[in-house]
Amino acid sequence: MNDNTQDFFAEEENLFIEQAEYIDETAFLKWSIEQASENSIIRKLSQGGAKLITGPRGCGKTTLMLKTFHKLRADSKASSLPIYVNFKTSLQLEPLYKKGNVNAVFWFNQWLLFKVYQGLFRTLKEIEKTPPSTLKFNEQFVERVTNQLELGRIDKLTDEDDYLLTHSSLEDDIKKVLLSLGKTRCVLLLDDAAHAFSSEQQRDFFDFFRQIKSRIISPKAAIYPGVTIYSGRFHVGHDAEEIDVWIKSDSSDYLDFMFEILERRLPNEVYQALLANEPLLQLVCYAAFGIPRALLNMIRGFYKESTSSTDALTFEIDFNKSKALTAIKSSFDNTFSIYSSLKVQLPIYEHFILSGEQLFDNMSNRVKEYNKNKEIGTQSISIGIKHPLPAEMLKVLGFFQYVGILLPKGKISMGNAGVYEIYVIHYAALILRNVLFGKSSVPVSQLSKALHEYSPRYYPKITPNSLMGTDDLLSLFKLALPPCQKCGTPRVNEHAKFCIHCGAILKTGSTFGEIVKRDIEKLGLSETRVQSIKKHSDIRTIKDILMDHDNRELRGVPGIGEIWAKRIRSLAEESIS
Repeated sequence: MNDNTQDFFAEEENLFIEQAEYIDETAFLKWSIEQASENSIIRKLSQGGAKLITGPRGCGKTTLMLKTFHKLRADSKASSLPIYVNFKTSLQLEPLYKKGNVNAVFWFNQWLLFKVYQGLFRTLKEIEKTPPSTLKFNEQFVERVTNQLELGRIDKLTDEDDYLLTHSSLEDDIKKVLLSLGKTRCVLLLDDAAHAFSSEQQRDFFDFFRQIKSRIISPKAAIYPGVTIYSGRFHVGHDAEEIDVWIKSDSSDYLDFMFEILERRLPNEVYQALLANEPLLQLVCYAAFGIPRALLNMIRGFYKESTSSTDALTFEIDFNKSKALTAIKSSFDNTFSIYSSLKVQLPIYEHFILSGEQLFDNMSNRVKEYNKNKEIGTQSISIGIKHPLPAEMLKVLGFFQYVGILLPKGKISMGNAGVYEIYVIHYAALILRNVLFGKSSVPVSQLSKALHEYSPRYYPKITPNSLMGTDDLLSLFKLALPPCQKCGTPRVNEHAKFCIHCGAILKTGSTFGEIVKRDIEKLGLSETRVQSIKKHSDIRTIKDILMDHDNRELRGVPGIGEIWAKRIRSLAEESIS
């Protein structure tokens, strides 16, 4: 195998890892692309003040946080010290809240503080600086306590006073580090924050976020739209500025940005071959709906690499309309399945989520009817729903934003006709459901052109009741409350603590417990891969993967090396985030 071939396969290990936190730094800096508002966002993340960056899964929140981290870390003259913390595995602590543990909030806050300590030690290690000897804890102690907390083994932490951390003690230690480095501020980059937590954890996190903010500590958190629950004392706008980082697929520079991602990531021969069918490549980019992760996932199926008898690297390209539509459907189905899976993560909203599937269908069909017999330039990609919208419908629309299948564009006043809230529908749904032109068999060039030349002036307007075909919306959006475990009496509401019939304490199940009990087939692995893992290891559930801390069990399965073990573990972690 020649050097060029070896280099390609070395890069291929990182090439289609979609999540930025799993890409090594060299590849990350080489492949990451600058979006239009990126400099402004990174500047805000690098400076003082509390910020919340928001956007759906895969839109680039982690990329922006890591870019900020690497920028500050590499600048020896910067006045700010970056600390990056990822809370992806936070649901491992959620069972503490469900076991009647009166100290659940205390231990969760301890975990948050220890995670910041972990990030502090990692930063010092990356900039090759020795931690001051006067810090409250050393790195080994922090790692041990954090692991015990994540395993739920608080019984191992026998003397609470030995582990007691406060916001002020953490701030004191950060101040010592800043003084030793000649810096004045710590920028705290909190990734997978809030949205990875249970509802109780979310409220406690935002209390933590408020308290950790100080003259020398500037916290920044990545959150999801639609599902984040703030504490009663936290107010967006006052306690933190919210920054929307979703790349808008209707922006003038959208295609340029997506094409640059592909040009950076793909072998030149592959990129040029795909570019030869530019209208189709544009359609695939549009179908990603502003999510780079979705684009990379689709593109991976359009080519294969191999080596010839002379070790020369060759590529087999398979890029046509049929192949592209199959990739678009698979990508959108995967995205929509995340929405459907909310029934497990948010069981109380099961009826909301099921009715939401009908709501999305109705929105798509209404726009499809509107588009029939209309020309390019008057085709609609959005729908206007008359204000005010019921809180129940807004909750579902928030879930749509969380997974990235609906983009809110704000309110528009139509004078005496009222005010309408405008929502853009996922472009993949527009393509797959023949919403554009209201018919099938539309040439690719026409589909791409319709998306490129759409006008925001054209959209159907409808009331919430008409959209769902009923005047009784509340019947469609009922909370799925578990009955009393003792007598079976239905609960009065989601806040009830005691049964109104027998007086028994009403228990709630653990979201984390339900998710990790699921079979590994739920991770989206191929059936062959799942069967191989089950045959050659004791791994059966998502929990088994999470408990395999060093991936030793996974790496013992034929065909699974270090790279695949990391990928499978990332899928397991993603399922609880």
